[in-house]
Amino acid sequence: MNPADREARIRALAQRIWEVEGRPEGQALRHWTMAERLVEAELQIEQARAAPTSPAAEPPARRRGTRRPSPDARR
Repeated sequence: MNPADREARIRALAQRIWEVEGRPEGQALRHWTMAERLVEAELQIEQARAAPTSPAAEPPARRRGTRRPSPDARR
């Protein structure tokens, strides 16, 4: 997200927070800070989803026919 888009998203969220809280006066900085944190969290989630997973992070593939039969099944 480029800086202009980021700021526009923060501005929109800050206004929404202000409206949801009943449009209180004197809370602009708090609303802006809350919106910045939300945008940062959104960006982190977006980056995590876009990041390729490493083979070590993936569970091992289950292969068919590699399980040993239980002792009861041999009888």
